[in-house]
Amino acid sequence: MAFTLSVLLALTVPSAAHAQNQENWLEVELATVGVDLATGAPLALVHEGWDEVLPIWIGTVEAEAIMRVLQGQAPPRPMTHDLMASMLRSLAVELEEVRIHDLRDGTYIGSLHLREEGRDGLREVDTRPSDGLALAVRTGARIRVARHLLGGVPDVDFVSTERNRTIARIRGVTVAEPGEEDRSDWTVPADEGGVVVLNLGVGMATRGLEPGDLIVEADGTPVESVLTFLNAVHGTPDETPIPVTVLRDGQEVEVEIPTRRTPGRIGP
Repeated sequence: MAFTLSVLLALTVPSAAHAQNQENWLEVELATVGVDLATGAPLALVHEGWDEVLPIWIGTVEAEAIMRVLQGQAPPRPMTHDLMASMLRSLAVELEEVRIHDLRDGTYIGSLHLREEGRDGLREVDTRPSDGLALAVRTGARIRVARHLLGGVPDVDFVSTERNRTIARIRGVTVAEPGEEDRSDWTVPADEGGVVVLNLGVGMATRGLEPGDLIVEADGTPVESVLTFLNAVHGTPDETPIPVTVLRDGQEVEVEIPTRRTPGRIGP
């Protein structure tokens, strides 16, 4: 056991990042895996509320590994990330934190921060963020993102399912089918359909939209769900603004969703 553990830790180096100012990091949660609407590729969404969201492109295998845990599914035999989590527990090593700390050549860079029983300090192991996230949801480890990465978030359209409701982002607007928390936070009416605005991209508020708005019509089409909203938006040319009707404080307000920005692309 001691020899096996020493081999594992010989591949690591003391974590310099652990000593950095904590203000440089944002603790986030991984609550959903989505699909990039432009490419069909899976992506993980880490966020603090819906104010700070970082999409990370991942492989299909990693997406399935994360979703199994989020949906409470247990495979009959351990898959790779289940095995890795079991090995850490057996070797008395705790995965304390997963960090996403850099972006190089379009690829996010991550690290595992491990604590060995009986040793002081943390050990740092290089990882793909997708593998780190798959381990974090299995072990309960914290997930932190370097704050400077949030300044370069690409403009990406996605659809995902979180806490049994559909969430989508398109043209810089993040919407969801209203939940009880939305109705209490923003007094969204309970007897209306539509989709509630959770978050707006940079410059979106200048077009009149506000978080908490309930979109009930888009380009003349009644909005009954996230799917009908997506269909209405996708049916409009990218260079054309989309008129929408929202309910705000019990009043109908006419606003618009602007033309699509050129999407950024950051690799897995």
